[in-house]
Formats: sequence, C-alpha cells, structure tokens
Amino acid sequence: MHHPARGDAAGPIVEACRPLSARIVTDPAPGGVRSPLRTAKVAWAAIAEGATHHLVLQDDARLCDGFARHVRDAIAHRPDNGIALYTDWASPQNSYLTRLAAVAGSPWAPLSPMEWTPALAFLLPTATARELAGYLAPIPDEVTDDDQMIARFCRERRVPLLAAVPHLVDNRGMPTLITGHGGRHHATVWAAPPAPAAAHWNIGAEIDEALAARSRYRSHDEYVVQVKDSRCSIRLLRPHTGEPGGNEFCWYWQDWCDLIGVSDREVAAGLAGHLDGWSGHRPPARPAVEIWAAGYLLGLDAAAVRRDLPAPLPPATPTAIRAAVASWVDSGLTAAGCTASNAADRAALIDLGVAAVVRGLRRRAPEPLITAGVIGGTRGEDIHDGSRHH
Repeated sequence: MHHPARGDAAGPIVEACRPLSARIVTDPAPGGVRSPLRTAKVAWAAIAEGATHHLVLQDDARLCDGFARHVRDAIAHRPDNGIALYTDWASPQNSYLTRLAAVAGSPWAPLSPMEWTPALAFLLPTATARELAGYLAPIPDEVTDDDQMIARFCRERRVPLLAAVPHLVDNRGMPTLITGHGGRHHATVWAAPPAPAAAHWNIGAEIDEALAARSRYRSHDEYVVQVKDSRCSIRLLRPHTGEPGGNEFCWYWQDWCDLIGVSDREVAAGLAGHLDGWSGHRPPARPAVEIWAAGYLLGLDAAAVRRDLPAPLPPATPTAIRAAVASWVDSGLTAAGCTASNAADRAALIDLGVAAVVRGLRRRAPEPLITAGVIGGTRGEDIHDGSRHH
C-alpha cells in the first residue's frame, strides 16, 4: 500500500521482499481525503493467481533480513491463521499479549479479538483475503481506519489471529499521513539479527490456546499490563461491558495488583532486594519502580500460562525477554523527569526489567482474587477489593 506523498518509500520494500514478487498498489485517489481504507480495498483484492496466502504491507514498513524465507517458514506452521508480522509497541492490548508470548517462550501471540488488527504487515489465506476484500469494498472511504474494519471482519468471521514473535516487520518511523495517528511507532519484539531458524515456528497449538485464554473477553480475570507516560498500570478487560478494545482506562499497579494475585509489598520488596546487590550504573529511581513492577507482573503472568500447559515448553530466550522489556522502556517512559535520559540509564533499566521478569517467572503462579459482588444495589460481576474505592 503506497501513497505518492511518500515518494519512493515502497521501492526498498519491494527489494526486501525478493524472491517474493511484491506489487505496489497506489492510493487510487491520492488527492482526496487521506484514507488508508481506500488503498486497502485495492490491496486486499490484488491477489495473485495460484497464491496460497496474501500479504499486505504498508509503505512505512521495514522488513527483517531474509524476510521471504522467514515468512514462508512461519506460514508453514500456522497456514490457516491470520498472521500479523508486527504489533505496535504501545498498543493497549496487543503489545502486552506479544510480550507475554515472548516471555512464555512462544513464537506465536494470539491477538485481542477487540483491538484493531495490526495492518502494517498482515497476512491471510487467499480464500479469507478474498472475503475480506469483498467485506471492505462497500464501506465508505471516509471511515479511513482499515485496521478497525479488518478487526471487525476477523471477529465476525472468527478468523484466528496470531502475531509472529519476534516480529518480521518494524515501522520505519516515517511521519504519519493521517491526522491523529502521531507519536513514535515501532515493533514490540523485533527480530534483530540473527533472525529465527525455521524450527523456531514449529510448536504445538496448545500454547496458542493457553495464551488466547488471556484475552477472550469471557472472564473478569483477564487483564493486561502497560507502561505509558512513565506509569505501570493494570487494565482489567471487563468483558460484557461494551468498552471498546482500544480503551486505556487503567488502574495504577500498586493499588490493584492484589486483584491479579500479588501484593504491592511483594513487588516492592523484590525491587529493594535486587537493588541491594546492584553493581555498576544504577537505574534512575522513579522509572526503576515502574519498569520493575511491569516486568515482575509480566513474569508472573507468563509463569501462570506455562503452568497450565499439558506438556513442558522450552523457556524463553534471553534475547526475547530483553527485546520485550526494551520496547517497554523505549515506548513507555515519556513523562518529564521519569525517563531514561542517556544510554547508561536505558541499559540499566532494561537490565532491571529483565531481572524482574525472571524473578516473576520463578515465583509461584498467582491466583486471581477477582470475585463477583454487588455494587450500588445492582447485582453484577463487578470488581472490587473490599477496601479501596476508585
């Protein structure tokens, strides 16, 4: 998908795809109101005869080395799924689900059924891609958001969605062409060299089921952890409430971590104990608390996923854990006075986050403390801790 305002941005992508034959689909009305959906309609309909799968890339994508081989290897092990080759490092749900898969040791991250589909690099079996093209065709271009419409299609058709971990595509960080879509955008877990071997993708679907259970919108114990504006927060997904998938209404971790089975005292004590033995450049204090909390909660969650598997899974690689934490540090520490102000601070915070993840993985799996209750005189499955009111 290409817009002429980006000049020759699509050319390097075509080259990086070889020996796959990539075709450039240009916005059919580049002078009109900017609409990714308008170009997506053409791109999803441009399926080559005889193809088994159809991949759509946007023109601000950056492809990993050996891209074509890695894509083929991945498809071979999940041929019936919709596969995202990228998730945005700060997306409300999918970034956390990707980090969770990476830390749990899985090459596949089941995505949220409610959040927008990562459309920067998305692949479907050809039969499903044709259905999607027909689905998008009558939607007015003024809707603009192709990622929201693709998500709606996949939800209605029950298309299983996975992200490849690590991601085979990153965002090049080019200026956005759409109002309201600014900020920095990069991959959650990037496939830095050396990229994974073919055997990396060969893992049973049991892990897909275990991870997918974390975001099915069926139970009140479903949650995600985020680091944004230099705060670690917990978002309970609250199924059946009608809240949109991109909603970022969260609670500060220290107030609400008891709802996911761990006390704030345990988290804080772990950080204090770890820093007591710290050597080398010390991480800045304020962001250290937030990155430690996020890493520890992520490790606990991954431990619970691994505990429920019918057969043992090889542990996550240090590279995968470090990539998941690094993108949290780079995307989440943005508030004044609470950032990684230099390379030494950044490296120390990443080291701290990795240590927190490992500590969480080694701790016993948490038992959620979420209960049904009565609030305001109306019976319902509301969430409370019996003491705090927010």
